Amino acid sequence: MNSRIAILAGLTLALAGCTTVTVASNPLQARWNGKTAGSFFAAYGPPISDIAGPGGTTLYKWRGGFSKGRSCTVELTVNEAYKIDNIRAIGDRVDPKGGPTHCEKALDAAK
Repeated sequence: MNSRIAILAGLTLALAGCTTVTVASNPLQARWNGKTAGSFFAAYGPPISDIAGPGGTTLYKWRGGFSKGRSCTVELTVNEAYKIDNIRAIGDRVDPKGGPTHCEKALDAAK
């Protein structure tokens, strides 16, 4: 009986430590997924909007990176721990020469 309780407690702790972070499929995600939203906003400025999402998440919309008539708009999905689960560009400029996009350059994700 005690071993069952110990196993159940261990399993509960293991599951409680699990978080869901989207696997990076682009340079923005590779740079920002798992980082704190506070570090993002401290570096680039506050969001222009936010909306509550399911499970305690918040969806932030951020716009910035203004340069030569260009700007970058991204959506950040942030969890209860204020960590970025996902970031996606919703307003970006592709480099015609195949280099990093404007958002990747503006948000320190171009390598």
